[in-house]
Amino acid sequence: MHNKTILIASCCTLLFATLASAERPRISEDRELKEIDLTGWDCLDRPAGTGKTPDAIERNRQKNRPAADLVGAHVEAMDTAAFLRSVADFDAQTKGKHRKDLSPAQRAELDQREKKLVALTGYLVLAYAGPPESTNCASTDFHDWHLEVFAQPADHPPRVGDPTPIICEITPRTQSAIYRVGIRLQSLAAFFRAPDLTYEPTGHAARKIRLTGNLLWDDEHNGAADIGVAIQSVGANKYHHPWRTTAWEIHPVAKIEVFDSIVPGPPESVLATPASTAQPTRALPSATPAEQFVTLTRPVTIKIPYGETVLPPGMRLPVVARSGETITVQYLGKPQTIPLDSTEPR
Repeated sequence: MHNKTILIASCCTLLFATLASAERPRISEDRELKEIDLTGWDCLDRPAGTGKTPDAIERNRQKNRPAADLVGAHVEAMDTAAFLRSVADFDAQTKGKHRKDLSPAQRAELDQREKKLVALTGYLVLAYAGPPESTNCASTDFHDWHLEVFAQPADHPPRVGDPTPIICEITPRTQSAIYRVGIRLQSLAAFFRAPDLTYEPTGHAARKIRLTGNLLWDDEHNGAADIGVAIQSVGANKYHHPWRTTAWEIHPVAKIEVFDSIVPGPPESVLATPASTAQPTRALPSATPAEQFVTLTRPVTIKIPYGETVLPPGMRLPVVARSGETITVQYLGKPQTIPLDSTEPR
């Protein structure tokens, strides 16, 4: 009887572990953007990924577009409210629908909308590595980055009653270019979702940013469980529901600009030139030449106005000065002195 009880208990433990594992997909350990080499990636020449249905194949091809060429491009500049207004009519007509469900008129409208380039301004409250998905041939290492953009900053991770965000995504095909110009998610987001789905504060407030890229309708997430104006629950797997305001995204993101404030102007102004021509009133200092950067080889704890934060390995920082066993780098517009042996020239 005793052995039977032990057997039953063991089976229950294994069952619960299996269920917990099933609820939680494998997530990359990445905590920051980095330079990635795509040449050996078996999904590079498969823009449809491993999509099986016509909807998934079409959606994946849209997500896997190369970074948009912004030189001389026509880009619509919007804040979060203007973005949502611009898609409100389409959302109302297509609530709960997928690509296969669209009428010919809706299909034609979708095709035109997904050709647009958009520059969205908002606050990056939360960032995290996306799970394996068919877009990237179910790879854990070659993943999208999910950026949750809000109209206002928040001093806490998403919780019940909070508004839902607009989702923007960096893809493996656009990540390296964004990384090379010095963009670091840990320095922009207020919170980071770790691989175990817990929230990690970055130690600073959400930064106001502008993301430029392709407009995309992610109809896979167009149901009531995903779409809503406010968070109603947080699941056992720590995902909040609903988790987005609209199925429309900027995906892929081609460019990110960081601002303390943006020049006031019409929220729906149309730019005839790249988004970068609209100048911020006060921008973060521009990066120094590549030979004056260093890359962290191990975690480094630094003091910031909001307490402390840990700079992760792989982070690339501009050099201000060198002195003996230390080096002064620039982080969030402030000089920070760190051990020389925690870096390598890059």
